Amino acid sequence: MELRQVYSTPDGKTFENKKDALDYMRKPKILAAMKAVADGNAELAQWLVDHQEQVEMAFETGTIKRVSKADKKAMAKAMVELKAALPGNFFAVHGDDVLDSFRWPTVKRMDDAEKATVARNTLVAASEGNTDLADWILGHKTDILAAYEAGVEKKQANPKAAEALAAYRAKKAAEKAAAN
Repeated sequence: MELRQVYSTPDGKTFENKKDALDYMRKPKILAAMKAVADGNAELAQWLVDHQEQVEMAFETGTIKRVSKADKKAMAKAMVELKAALPGNFFAVHGDDVLDSFRWPTVKRMDDAEKATVARNTLVAASEGNTDLADWILGHKTDILAAYEAGVEKKQANPKAAEALAAYRAKKAAEKAAAN
């Protein structure tokens, strides 16, 4: 018998991690926000929700990706599992070196026009050749990305910390002005 933690939603679905449960619960909010962006077109809104990953990847084309702490943690966990599952393999011997030296593949820097062209081509491929849809998505990029963030609770900064930071910056600016 195995004990594991699961996350249950109000409608009775269970998920193995919190992120998946929260994403599932956010879907209706995202769909409602997307319908507002699509002027009530339910079919378009549903397509945008269903193809969220492809749309977001099209917008991220040409941006340099850094290895985040979360990426490192996930890779370290996977490396431990690989070492346990296959002792004596390449990763058991060199796993720590691979983890320490990992970098995302290099990305060619692009100007805005090149990014737009690649994003359009990606969206045309995702929409099975629908160029009008790809152009519409590119035209409504900020609204679509905002709709994908629907239901995400933003952490509010501590007001005391914000005041202290403003005071610190003012003090440093005064010191810099006095030094000049």
